[in-house]
Amino acid sequence: MKIAIRVLILPLILLLNLSIDLLAKEKDLKMGIALVAVGEVDQNIIKILKEDLNKIFGKQVWVGKGMPTPHYAFNKKRNQYLSTMILNALMNEKEYIPFEKILGIVDHDLYVPELNFVFGEASQRVAVISLTRLRQEFYNLPQDRSFFHKRALTEAVHELGHTYGLGHCGNPLCVMIFSNSLIDTDRKGSKFCPKCKSNLNLQSPR
Repeated sequence: MKIAIRVLILPLILLLNLSIDLLAKEKDLKMGIALVAVGEVDQNIIKILKEDLNKIFGKQVWVGKGMPTPHYAFNKKRNQYLSTMILNALMNEKEYIPFEKILGIVDHDLYVPELNFVFGEASQRVAVISLTRLRQEFYNLPQDRSFFHKRALTEAVHELGHTYGLGHCGNPLCVMIFSNSLIDTDRKGSKFCPKCKSNLNLQSPR
């Protein structure tokens, strides 16, 4: 009889431990940021963003499963991709539901109807950035990986800042000021001004 009880209890213990592990993982995901490559993206920049965003936001940063090239968002007349459609696709992807925030990364030129281009766009939970105009080569200048990495981080922090409740800032040295051009991006850098930093809502959802 004792042997039968032990045989019955052991699977229950294993099942309980598995359930605890799954709950813990789900909790971690809800407290984290998912980086999602949409189409072909340099994996090196994703690795760099993963490390830097973890330090800036104090959140676990995960590299999610990539998504296909967003042909659905392509506008032939403009030769650009509509960022809002990519946001919606990320938002509706079931695999990313457990994450607190999602940052899509694309290597295509993005736009919204009222502007010539955008470096990125954000909603309450999902954001997307484009790497295309952050490269020196886009402006027929020599390649500079250092500039590229700094700019990618700046735009990633800016768009994620919106998902954490921040609007645009008037401080030209704050990461949350709107970038009309790459000059603005280079000037402001990736740091929050004291006011925006104090207003940053990093409370995890329950």
